Amino acid sequence: MADKKSGSTWKSFKDNFPWKDMFLGFLIPKVFFLYGVRQGMPFLWGAIALAWCAGVFYLSQVRTHKANFFAVFAVIMIMARIIVVIAEKNPRMYLYVLALDSLITGAIFMASLLFKRSLMQMFADSAGAQIPREILRSVYYGKAWRIVTFVWAIAYMLFALVLVLLKACNLKIVGLIDMLAGWPLMIILFLFTLKFPVWYWKNNYAKIKAGQ
Repeated sequence: MADKKSGSTWKSFKDNFPWKDMFLGFLIPKVFFLYGVRQGMPFLWGAIALAWCAGVFYLSQVRTHKANFFAVFAVIMIMARIIVVIAEKNPRMYLYVLALDSLITGAIFMASLLFKRSLMQMFADSAGAQIPREILRSVYYGKAWRIVTFVWAIAYMLFALVLVLLKACNLKIVGLIDMLAGWPLMIILFLFTLKFPVWYWKNNYAKIKAGQ
């Protein structure tokens, strides 16, 4: 019974995850900005990307009365990358700005743990997945998202620490490390975000049913 319930929970969460919000609010503006960087027009395309994020956020609020947190996240990352572009002629500053970018991102996730709903729980709640009431009402619902949020925070903070410890002065090496660790890290974190909560609820399903 627990397996069936957890399986349906996973399917509902996967089907109702805000893929469209992530695509519109995060991936598209990031592509805009990366295209601008490659074309030597980071500030123009950076402005276009930021305007896109603002538009997506506004339309989401008007149409669904829900905040597109992916757009907010994209704005933070694009602004940090613009600073990186400004500092690109100074490899050491470039390195430290990248580290600061990751540190700020990690700090945002960590700071959200001080509130009743962590950042990842806000993402999950906006997804509108059909999660069983006994899970929603249990302490394990919030705990799962707090653990996920904590993992995101630690991952970005550790990445910032690694960048600082490199003390590299070769811009190409720093850029290569940033590229290799950036998207693979994001993919791993997203997969963890999708898989862990369901595993956690399944593992604690007996306690959840008992109302513990």
